[in-house]
Amino acid sequence: MKRIAIIGGGITGLTCAYQLAQAGHQVDIYEKGDTVGGLAGSYRSGDFIFDYGPHEFCTDNPELVDLLEQILGDDLLVREKNAAQYFNNKYVNYPLAPIDIIRQLNPLLTLRVTAEVILQRLKSLVYSYSDHSFEKWVANRFGKTLYNTYFGPYTEKVWGIDPDKLDPRTASSRISFNSIFDYLIKTSSYFLFKQNDFSTIHSPLKDKFYYTRRGIGTLTDKLAQKCQDAGVRFYTGYGLTHLTQVNNIVKELHFDNGDIVTNFDYMVNTIPITALLSAMGHPTDNLPIRFRSMILAFIEIPKPQMSPFSWIYVPNKDICFQRSTEFSHFEADMTPEGHTGVCLEISCFPEDDIWQSTDESIEQRVRQDMAKVGLLDSSLPCKMHIVRKQFIYPIQVIGHLEMIHELLAPVRVLKNGVTTGRQGLYKYCNMNECMEMAIEVANQIDASVETFKYELDSKWRGAGLEEARVLTDPLDDVKTTEKVC
Repeated sequence: MKRIAIIGGGITGLTCAYQLAQAGHQVDIYEKGDTVGGLAGSYRSGDFIFDYGPHEFCTDNPELVDLLEQILGDDLLVREKNAAQYFNNKYVNYPLAPIDIIRQLNPLLTLRVTAEVILQRLKSLVYSYSDHSFEKWVANRFGKTLYNTYFGPYTEKVWGIDPDKLDPRTASSRISFNSIFDYLIKTSSYFLFKQNDFSTIHSPLKDKFYYTRRGIGTLTDKLAQKCQDAGVRFYTGYGLTHLTQVNNIVKELHFDNGDIVTNFDYMVNTIPITALLSAMGHPTDNLPIRFRSMILAFIEIPKPQMSPFSWIYVPNKDICFQRSTEFSHFEADMTPEGHTGVCLEISCFPEDDIWQSTDESIEQRVRQDMAKVGLLDSSLPCKMHIVRKQFIYPIQVIGHLEMIHELLAPVRVLKNGVTTGRQGLYKYCNMNECMEMAIEVANQIDASVETFKYELDSKWRGAGLEEARVLTDPLDDVKTTEKVC
């Protein structure tokens, strides 16, 4: 039996704790907040339940599915996906079937995009184009019109910086199609033969997803209970301030409440990598890494549905929110009968005006913008809750993988310490990837490793990205396998 100290009680920390406790180890979780669960939690208001954004499991990983069934039992649901894009001032299905390109899109726009893509492909036979940024990667494959109409505005809205400063690997990992032709081939196969695409984690070509009854908070609540039943001990109100190490072995954990924790065999970090580095004595004020924050507007609407879609993506820069989630479509006991609940996501930085605004001002802006895009009549009385969350999206500027590799140098040498998860690795990944990473770390600790395996790209089963840039240690040993179809 080993004793493991886990810093952070989000989905990554809880999953790792459960796996280790099941293997017979003693696990303690130290969480800065009052409760565990992190972003994989739910907000409750009377009979309404809202998730902190749309949570779902789109995976073919049998180990992960078995774990979900073990934790959730009858509360594990399978639901059909139904998403839309607000594109060119109208709602179009997402993903768009090839035939719907003719039915739902402006014919002149379609012809223009097609001509640009064909011309770009012909030019590529003569010229060598650089994919040095997110913007160039997209424009080289989908043309300037489609980039300027959708990809560019939506990307800048979400990340808050010029897409020409974002890493092209962010595009290749988040955009599941590497050309218009690739899109047509894959969507045709999907819509004709119902062939789900699990080759990349972010592919929209999956017709179903796993979800939880009464919101994603059910997962973290049940997972926390199973951890407790297995002997895991929880300590809330514990913010890490300092750690001491001797010969690359972490010896002490110091917390902001004055407590010092010793006598553990392994430390697992899941809090932001900047917080860990600061606790290790490394200056972080001028680090070129930054997280995007988010305002969540939870709306109680006195009607059965706001729209026919579960998710809607809104690229328009004059609209404050970039995505809406309507929970009544999940049929998961999250809204009272005759009502629906909606979550609107507003990406921003803490210094932005909208973050600094009063809740009343944000509510007014949200109602105005919802009316602009035809989602909700401004005269309909609704109750709204405004919640602010930090450390949401790690901003992946050009060269971020190499940068994080260098920043992890003092962590990689630890014989009994490891950092993992979205915040812990500064990695833009989904909830199922976080759980897969936690399982992998737990397996390494159970095997008593002294050197942890770090893979900054998603390499666990279900995470895909087989055709992504692979970083190994040392940094100069790199392999690029990305192909353009």
